[in-house]
This record gives sequence, structure tokens and C-alpha cells, in this order.
Amino acid sequence: MPIFEYMCDSCGTVFEELESVTNRDKPHECPACGKKKGRRIVSTFATSGGGPAASCGTGGVT
Repeated sequence: MPIFEYMCDSCGTVFEELESVTNRDKPHECPACGKKKGRRIVSTFATSGGGPAASCGTGGVT
């Protein structure tokens, strides 16, 4: 089962759940406030490039 990342719309807490794909989009209970306001967000792990930073400009060449 994959790990999904959620954020609570009530208190802003970000948490992870080991969850089946069929349940990933259902509201999840927040471990901090207990409300079922957790919604799936894009994981920072999934969005980080890890490669070299893009550059713009001339790079010091004139």
C-alpha cells in the first residue's frame, strides 16, 4: 500500500497515512484535532526535482 500525504482543512496539520488507493480521496481524521477534514495533497517528496537548479541569464558572460 502506498503512503499518501494529507492536510487538515480545520487546523492545517500535515500528516501521512498508509492507505489503499481506493480510500485515498475520502476525508481522513486529523491526528491533531480529530476532525475528518484531512484532504489529500501532493507530497513534497513527489514534487522535488533533486536535479541541478535551472539557471537563466548569461551566466556572467558578457
